[in-house]
Amino acid sequence: MNNIGANRLDRLPSQNKGSRRVAFSDSLPKHRAAFGDGNSERHNKCCPRLFACCAWICVGIFGIVVAILILGVIFVSFLQSGLPEITVRMLNLSNFEIKNSTNQNDNNALLNAKLDMSIEMRNKNEKIELSYSSIVVNLVSEDVKLGRSVIPSFSHSPGNTTYLNVTMNVERVSTDKDNLSQLEDDRKKVQMDVQVKMEAKVGFHVGIFNLKNVPIHVACDFQQTLLVYRINEPPCNIRMFPNIR
Repeated sequence: MNNIGANRLDRLPSQNKGSRRVAFSDSLPKHRAAFGDGNSERHNKCCPRLFACCAWICVGIFGIVVAILILGVIFVSFLQSGLPEITVRMLNLSNFEIKNSTNQNDNNALLNAKLDMSIEMRNKNEKIELSYSSIVVNLVSEDVKLGRSVIPSFSHSPGNTTYLNVTMNVERVSTDKDNLSQLEDDRKKVQMDVQVKMEAKVGFHVGIFNLKNVPIHVACDFQQTLLVYRINEPPCNIRMFPNIR
């Protein structure tokens, strides 16, 4: 009997320990499940707010970009409307001489030429004064370069018209004989196909507003009768920021 009682006493603690472990292990998942449910509720509440905040930020950035683009277009249009009108009024090829090249196998010839050109520049603005840096002028006819000249910087008051007389010289310039032959025929007909290119930087001045060094490119493509003053011809094409395509 004593042995049986001792065995029962030995079993009782083991059963109690086992029951405690089961009770602890059963209560732990409930605690974790309750904690997990709280996190999911907070996550579900935060997601719509985060998405709404990101959406409003994107809308705001897009609106700012559109506003900047609109203001830029308006500003460039304002500057474009304030550019001068430039017209080539007269050409005179006062000297034209072709000499054969010393190299007999060369298809080129040497050109000596002098050309006088009259340019009209009109500031059509009523209140905006214009200023110009040095204006570089290049003239080409039948793919033959007839000269390059630089006009010094000057200012252009509102409503004023300025006439510029430009003289260009080329001496012993090696040029293709076929192009020179075509140019010689045009000169005899007293009519030339001419391309005049000008590059400069323009400043706009009105009141306290001063904007300088706006690059422009001027292109004049026309057929010119020599020594005849062009009256009703359209002005040259002027483009700002020529490096931007």
